[in-house]
Formats: sequence, structure tokens, C-alpha cells
Amino acid sequence: MISNRSEKFNLSEQTIDDVSAICVQTLSEAEADKKDILRIRLSLEEILGAWLVSLRGAPVHVACGKKFGQVFLKVSVDGPAMGAWEDNEALILSSHMLSQAGLSFTYAYKNGKNCLTCNPRKKSSIGQMALLICAVIMAVVLGAVARPFPEIQTAALAVTQPLFDMILGAIRAVSSPIVFLAVCCGIISIGDLTVVGKIGTKLISRMVAVTFVLGGGMALVSCLLFPITAEAGGEVSGNFSKIYQMVLEIVPSDIVSPFIDGNALQLVFMGICVGAALLILGERVSAVQDTLLQVNEVVQFLMRALGKAIPFFVFLSLFNLMLSDFGSGFSSLVKVFAITIPGLFMLVLLYVLAAAVRLKVSPIMLIKKLLPTYMIALTTASSAAALSTNLETCVKELGIPKKIADFAIPLGQVLYKPGFVVELSVMLLSMAEYYSVPITPQLLIMSIIVVGFLSMAVPPIPGGAISVFTILFTQFGIPSGAVALAVAVNAVLDFFVTAANLTCLQVQVAFEVYGVGMLNEKKLKKGVL
Repeated sequence: MISNRSEKFNLSEQTIDDVSAICVQTLSEAEADKKDILRIRLSLEEILGAWLVSLRGAPVHVACGKKFGQVFLKVSVDGPAMGAWEDNEALILSSHMLSQAGLSFTYAYKNGKNCLTCNPRKKSSIGQMALLICAVIMAVVLGAVARPFPEIQTAALAVTQPLFDMILGAIRAVSSPIVFLAVCCGIISIGDLTVVGKIGTKLISRMVAVTFVLGGGMALVSCLLFPITAEAGGEVSGNFSKIYQMVLEIVPSDIVSPFIDGNALQLVFMGICVGAALLILGERVSAVQDTLLQVNEVVQFLMRALGKAIPFFVFLSLFNLMLSDFGSGFSSLVKVFAITIPGLFMLVLLYVLAAAVRLKVSPIMLIKKLLPTYMIALTTASSAAALSTNLETCVKELGIPKKIADFAIPLGQVLYKPGFVVELSVMLLSMAEYYSVPITPQLLIMSIIVVGFLSMAVPPIPGGAISVFTILFTQFGIPSGAVALAVAVNAVLDFFVTAANLTCLQVQVAFEVYGVGMLNEKKLKKGVL
């Protein structure tokens, strides 16, 4: 049982040890994840150690415990504004990306106090995969039992369908702000990349380029896997006119309708414009930047809260599907699995082979080095859970400098999701085929743009993918019922997608570091520790 506690000290070497011990004890009592506790302790000691040089003897206030069931930790030190990482600016971007997943401290200067706050995750007694498996089994069993009895079906749907609609409505309410804020705040954070030089800018550019190239590749492959329809009178000039009109419609007529309509392209366009403006204006609009970052935290907190209902949402979607005429829907689900899972394995294999050739290392050895991170992601569907192993593999096994890994890996987990490009592309076309939405060349071209932006905008939090599905299907005129199918499929595919994302990210960062001559090839070519 955890109780709230508050203590005061004066900043010194001994105080840092005492504060660290209090935090560890409180977080352990709150059953926070052990890896998070270690990461928080090390970060706290590093920051307070840096502040000690200028603030020795300053009053320190420590408060920790629980508020409304949420574990919290706050450390404040009186004195002039220091900045959380004044002596190690390369960690600014890393800490910002980590804070989105509740994994690190958030810094603020208020009323003459340097404040560090953190809300670590409580370790779940039952894994997400176990909950999802239970939800799927219960939905299938109960659906099969109720299916022969029309009266039971009617009564069950009268209860479950409104619940499904309610949760879906809540997800839709936050999905549009999530996409806008993810793009906007991501661009604001790019301003911190000046501390890591050209490699940071180059890495982001390459990630964005690969995302859209992969989307184009998926569009080409789709021509072999899905029926492509040429619209009546679809001459080249007519096709160009529609694509040109689509590009013009990216600019919204007002700032409200994109959020109401869930127009993905307009949301991304607005996010880019606002983020770029704030980045250019810099310190002149620092208050606006801080406000948007804080709103982003609030919206992502709400989405994480909704994410806890994912197993129940999966149960409702599958149960309702079992009680409906799901024959053709089942075939669409099978098609998504049959294309996406082999496609993800092929994507990882291509990355491994490309790395083996370019980095001149054995593919078998490379697979052994990448396997630990891949397996953690595959069994947890959590990039946050695999973060420490990911960083350790990059530094110790792949030879990536720690300074670069500390900003590139957290950044990549937010921005770079090639596995999600594969899933979104297949999901979009499968649902379009199921709901008889024509798969035209125009749709394929639009899919490259929309899927590319959405894959980068989706937040790396539980339930983030669901918010993107609602926007994706709205953009292409696919009925909202497709969300139920997509949620059911994503419950399984998310594990494979996350594993592919992190593996491709490791290789991509290694490519960029090798390209500038900073890769430690001795570590790379050394056997697995």
C-alpha cells in the first residue's frame, strides 16, 4: 500500500542519494515497472548532479504517492531556471520523446522553482497479450453460443452495440486532436536537433523518405493482390484532375471542419503549418509552444486511458461480428493476416540483408544481435517496454555511439513506423474491397500520401492505432463498421508491427551512423555478448 509523502532537504551529494532512495521506495510500493524505476532513478540523479554545481544548498522539496490511482513523483529545487539537461543538451529531444510514454521526467520552471515531474506506469499483473487472448476467446465462444438463438442475439446486440458505439465515439473525439498535435509537437521538437548536428536532420529526412517510398511500394504490390478498378471515362487527364483537386483540398476552408470531419490530410497540413510557424518564431512564442505540448500530454493521457479498454473493445467488436453475417467479413480478416504478417517478415528480412551487405557483416550474426529487441516487442507490442534493450543493442552490439542512440531511438520510435505503413496499406485496401469501395489508381495514390503521414502521426501509446483507423476510413469513405474489423485484426497484428518497427529502426540508424563514419565496426563485427 502506498501513501503520499512529502519531505524537504537542502541540495547536496547526500540529498541526491536520499531523494533517489525515497523515489525508488515509493515507486516500488506503487508496483511501478522495475525498468522504469531504474531509468527514473538514474535520470533524477544525473539531473540533480548537474544542478548541484550552481544550486548547492538550495531548498529541495520531494512529493510522491498517488492521485486518483495514478502514481506521481515531483522534485522541485529553488533557484534560477536551470533547464533539465543544461550540460547535456543532446538528451533534450530524447527526454521529450520518452515523456510522451510516461518514461522520463518533464521539466518546468514555476514560481522560482525548477520542477521535475513524472508519472510512471504501474506494472500490469496480467499482460496485454493475455487480456487480448481472453477477449478473443470469450467473444468467439459467447458469439457461437448465442448465434443459433435469434432472441438472444437481439438482446445481446441491444446491449453490446451501444457500448461499442460509445467507446468508438470517445476514440473519434480524441483522434483528430491526436494527429494534429502529434505532427505539430513533433515539428516543434525538431528545433532541438541543432544540438546533434547534421546527422539529426539527415536521419529525420531519411526516415520520412523511406516511409513514403515504402508506401509507394505497397501501392504497387497491391495491384497484384487487390482488384484495381478504372473509373468510367478515366482518361489520364481526368485522373490528373482528380489528383490535382485532392492536393488543393489539403488546404482547409476553416480550422474547425478538419477536426469534425477527421480529414487526415488537412489535419496533417495544419499541424505542419502551425508547427513550422512556432519553430521559426522560437522564443517569441515559447508560451504557445509550452501550451501545445501540455495539451498534447493531456490528449495522449486520455488516449492511454482509453487504451486500457482495448481488450473490452476487441471483445465487443468480435462479439458483434459473430452475431452478424460475418462470412465475407471473415474472409477479409483472413486476407489481412495472410498479406500483412508475411509482408512484415519480408520487410525485416530485407532490412537485415541490406544491412549485412552494406555493413559487411554476417546476416546470421546480425539477426542474433537484433533478436532480443525483436522478441520483446513481439511479446509485448510495446516500444516502451523494449526501449532499454533497444538502446543497449544499438550501443553495445551495433556500435552506434551512445549520444546518437539516446536521441535517435526515442525519436525513431515516435516518427518511424515502416511496419505500420504495411498494416495500414493492407487494412485500407482490404476494407475497401469488403465494403465495395472501388480501388482506383486515384485511391492508391492518395493512400501513399495518407498512409505515410498517418504512420508518422500515430502516437506510440496503447490505442494509438485505433485513433488512426477512424481517420483513415473516414478519409476514403469507408463505413465506420470497418473500425470493428480493424480493431479485431490490429489486436494481433500490433505485436508483429511493433517488432518490425523497432528492428527496421535499429538498422536505419546504423545505416546513417555508418554513412558519416561514426559506426564502431569492431563492436558491430564482434560476436554477441
